[in-house]
Amino acid sequence: MAKKSTKNRTVVYSGHYPLVKVCAFWGVVLAGVAGLISFILKLLEVCGVIITWGSKVSGACSMIAQIALFISAWLAAYDYVRNKPKAWKTVYIVFLVLGILGLVGLGLNSFI
Repeated sequence: MAKKSTKNRTVVYSGHYPLVKVCAFWGVVLAGVAGLISFILKLLEVCGVIITWGSKVSGACSMIAQIALFISAWLAAYDYVRNKPKAWKTVYIVFLVLGILGLVGLGLNSFI
């Protein structure tokens, strides 16, 4: 009787994961900075010090953090949907556009 040989193969696929990790890290860092700036500005406001441009700086930091986190989620989702059927890709594109529209709306609200 012939022996069956089995070979185990390990396939390693990196895709965009290094870029996802970088965007996620900087998104978290910027979100922390935005939170710290917002906290300091609110604390100064409670103490009676009012900085007129403070809300714009806080909004800008928050917007940059949201964009970095959105890019990392977008790349990770693309890696997930890349080998899926066309319906999944359509859902991905629809919600990607909705997410971008949400970011644009968030950006307009933070600077006004």
